[in-house]
Parts: sequence; C-alpha cells; structure tokens
Amino acid sequence: MPLIRLITTHGILITSKALINNADKMFMSRTFTPRTALSRVEQRRGHHHWPAAAIALSLAGTFWLTGTLWADSITAPVTARIVSTINLKTLSGMRFGEISASSAPGTIVLEPGGARTSTQGATLNSAVRGGPASFEIIGDPSSTYIVSLPASVRLTSSNGQSMQVIRFNSLPSATGQLDGGGRQTLFVGGTLNVNANQLYGSYSGVMSVTVEYN
Repeated sequence: MPLIRLITTHGILITSKALINNADKMFMSRTFTPRTALSRVEQRRGHHHWPAAAIALSLAGTFWLTGTLWADSITAPVTARIVSTINLKTLSGMRFGEISASSAPGTIVLEPGGARTSTQGATLNSAVRGGPASFEIIGDPSSTYIVSLPASVRLTSSNGQSMQVIRFNSLPSATGQLDGGGRQTLFVGGTLNVNANQLYGSYSGVMSVTVEYN
C-alpha cells in the first residue's frame, strides 16, 4: 500500500493511505474515537499495532489543519491625494460704463455674458462700452468648484455720493469645472441701482469673489 506524509505540529509522521481515508470518514460521521481508528488500521495491516502516541499526533495534526480553514486574511489599499490650491486671478473689473440719471430712479443690468440694459430713469450711453468682471481660476485639472459672490457692493464718488450694486451673478453660475489644464475663466455681472437725481462723477468700489473646490 502506498505511503504518504502527514505534516503535524510535532513533525512528519509516515502513515498509510488507509488510515487517512478511515480517519476522514470518521470525522464526517462524527462517530470517531482514537481506538476506532486504531482497530481499523490493525485490520488493514494484519493487526500491526501502531503506537498510540503516533495515532494521537496524527489526529491532533489533522484537527489543527482543519481548524485553519475557518480563518482568512485579506488586504485593502489605503490612498491619499493632495490637490493643488485653487487660485483666482483678476483679468478685468466690472464696468457699467457711462450712465445718465434723471428725476426717477433706475437700474443698469450687466449680464455675465456682457449684455447691458437700463430700466426706468437710468439711461445708458452706448458709445462707452461696459463689461462684466472676469477672473481666471487656476487649480487641479478637471476639478469642480463653488462660486461665492457678494450680496451687495457700495460704490462711492469723490463728492460723497453712493450707489449700490446688487444681484450679482456669474458664468459659470454657482458651480463650475476646470478644464484638463486646470483653468477656467469666470465672468461676473450685477445690477446697479441708480438713485433719482444721482450726482455726476466717477463711482467705484471693491467686490470680493471666492471659489473653492466642490
């Protein structure tokens, strides 16, 4: 009968294939005792007595090998990515152009795309062009971002007069996405409130625009 090697926690034990087969069957039926294994081996081997210590080692090794099948181990990757900071560069300021006031209040609406319209007592001088504010956004390629615009900005003149710019809007609007090179141009417009009998002069102010990664 061919012999095989069974590795136990105590070394290498030479045993017969019959012993292994019988032991497997007894494990499955759960009616196994060490003495049963020994008696079956004696029948196959002509009542040759295997040392009891060898049988015990064989069984102990078999139980140890079976028990390891119920445990498992696996790995998973851990990654992190540092993105570049997002920056704004001013390309041009917001320009409402030349406006004529009257005894009635009015507004000048400047769209992010560049179109200008006037309402009520305010009139545009079409000979002097205006335009939206423009900014270059620089950051991580293909990243999305959020735009935050001011609620209002106060424009003042050297003679102490003022006007308010409200309803700021942008193009792209609330969110945008940088191109593959990590850049995009942002345009910002708004609505200028012209007071009745607004005094002539140059009016200016400062607006704040914020962008952050989405």
